[in-house]
This record gives sequence, structure tokens and C-alpha cells, in this order.
Amino acid sequence: MKKLLMIVCVMFIGCGSVYCQSRMTEEEKEEVVARHRAYMEELNLSEEQKPKVEEINMTYFEGLSNLKKSDASKLERYKTFKTLSTRRDDEMKKVLTKEQYAIYRENQQEQRKNFKERRRNNR
Repeated sequence: MKKLLMIVCVMFIGCGSVYCQSRMTEEEKEEVVARHRAYMEELNLSEEQKPKVEEINMTYFEGLSNLKKSDASKLERYKTFKTLSTRRDDEMKKVLTKEQYAIYRENQQEQRKNFKERRRNNR
């Protein structure tokens, strides 16, 4: 009986943690993907730029994923995040034209604004 109770408790805890990890609904995920596609079209990347930008973004998102899994302190995670962001901006500046980079920076500012707003609403 104790084993059965423990198994049920573990299942509830596991389901709860999975639920908490996926905060975005499918509609929200689709909206994010649609916004990303529109943003990429707005940048109007050349065929030569597309793989370079994709590589930069993948490296950045892998770094963010590793950072999210990290057990480092908040300060260390913040420093790592700033380093990743700065590196990404520098690499994007090398690949994009001045006009494209201006659009990129504008999008970054909007994303930061949205993030801060979401964070305020979640508190």
C-alpha cells in the first residue's frame, strides 16, 4: 500500500513539474513562430545571410537553454546572459546591413519591453 501511495505521489509531482515547465499554450507557441517568420521576412535576408543568421541564433538559443538548466547564481546567470547577448549582437552586426541591423535592434528593444511587461504581470 505504501509503495502504491508513493508511486501515485511521484506521478502527481512529475505531472505538476511538466505542467509548470510548459507555460505557453499551443496558440501562444504558434503566435511566437508566426511573429518570428514575419520578423525574418522584415529583415529581408539574402540567401547568403540566412544560414549565417540561423547559425548565430542557434548558438544563442543553445546558450540560453544551457543557462536555463544551470545551477549558477542569479548574478552569474545574468552575466552569462549579457555575454551571450553581446556576442550575438556583435555577430549579427557583421552579417546584417545597417538597415537590417537597425530592424534587428528595434525588434530586440520590443522583445525586452514585452518581457518586462510579462514579468510584471506574472508577479
